[in-house]
Amino acid sequence: MNRNEDTIVALATPQGRGALAIIRLSGDDAIAIAARLTDAPEQFKAKKPRQIFLTNLIDHDGAILDRVQCIYYLQPHSYTGENAVEIFLHGSPFIVDQAIRNSLRCGARIAEPGEYTLRAFLNGKLDLAQAEAVADLIAASSQAAHRAAIAVHEGALSRRVSAIRKQMVEIRSLLELQIDFSDQELPVIDEEAVKRKIDSIIQELQAMESAYRQGRLARDGASVVISGKPNVGKSTLFNALLKEDRAIVHERPGTTRDTVEGFVEWEGLSIRLIDTAGQDDDYDGPDQLAVARARTVAAVADVVIWVEDATAPKETQNTPAKERAIIVVNKTDLIDNKEIRNNYLSISAQKGFGLPELQKQVIERLGYEKDILFEDGIITRQRHVQAVTRAIDILEGAIERIGIKMREELLAADLKAASDVLGEIMGDVSTDEILDHIFSEFCIGK
Repeated sequence: MNRNEDTIVALATPQGRGALAIIRLSGDDAIAIAARLTDAPEQFKAKKPRQIFLTNLIDHDGAILDRVQCIYYLQPHSYTGENAVEIFLHGSPFIVDQAIRNSLRCGARIAEPGEYTLRAFLNGKLDLAQAEAVADLIAASSQAAHRAAIAVHEGALSRRVSAIRKQMVEIRSLLELQIDFSDQELPVIDEEAVKRKIDSIIQELQAMESAYRQGRLARDGASVVISGKPNVGKSTLFNALLKEDRAIVHERPGTTRDTVEGFVEWEGLSIRLIDTAGQDDDYDGPDQLAVARARTVAAVADVVIWVEDATAPKETQNTPAKERAIIVVNKTDLIDNKEIRNNYLSISAQKGFGLPELQKQVIERLGYEKDILFEDGIITRQRHVQAVTRAIDILEGAIERIGIKMREELLAADLKAASDVLGEIMGDVSTDEILDHIFSEFCIGK
């Protein structure tokens, strides 16, 4: 990514026609360039910062392009920490395109994906975890994802990690003191006390590592596959849970060949429901390929709903691992109650019987805790949990070093290495390659 001091411009609202659109400029020349887009540049510059005002945008030939509202910010009091301007104009694609073209003529360049937030990070307005949370907040499609993103953006994770790193600094300070007075007969520090302190830090990090599953579920949601033999009512159940007719339903077996997906929100959690082809070993050709795909999708799902037919003979084949499978007996509205298999969940996808209980069991099987406090600093990204795991490994090695022989220099180096690894979460220790990867996932304009 280009990290020079160019002034950048981009559309900050979605592409297409709408009532309003917002164009953002950021950089040293943002205010001067924005002023040149208007029919009264000197009056533009004379306006007070952080106060919205009306002005006319003009086209390259001097004709009025649009009547707009503008607001500008002087560095460092902006999102990016730079001079910045926001222009609120009518959402005509033509007006937007011309305004951006005119900005380029006046010296701006098009912003790259995530460049506004990257500049906010580089200028100290956000740390790296908070910057990532901006993207998560934009992408949040459920209550859980929103709660998790808000907590990280407000600094919950950063505060927790910083507190742990502060403890490491305190231990390192004691070790440095021991090194300075190594020629003295009396020890400055207690080895057992140091061991207990490091053990406490490891336990805290392990708690963060364990809570990652909750954070991942909140941020990414869960995949739930509906599986079973042909014609047991999988597609009917899929449509019933989705509350819309997405999958084709027919009495003839083998109607579903490819996977069909839809999203629902249960207990605030985003659930990706996946309907799959009926599994039968007697199929060949395209049907056999459909069965193979169904089994592949089920193998990586968070939860599998295995559907059986209450009107068919009792048999269970190819069911997934018990810890991920919920076995339900469908079409119970077609049989007598005495014939229902009591050891499985009885439902009727056609009539809606048992579906609330099925949703409840899915959430329980996922292990999702609806009331989890994301404000405690829950990890939501794989990059973060990998850093925590590496820090744990380093500290466990340090504990072993204490057990063998106290070597203050090496132990201090271990603590610094673990602290640096945790610092990667907030970007205190980072590389251009990491930053490129993170911010390339952002949309242009943010």
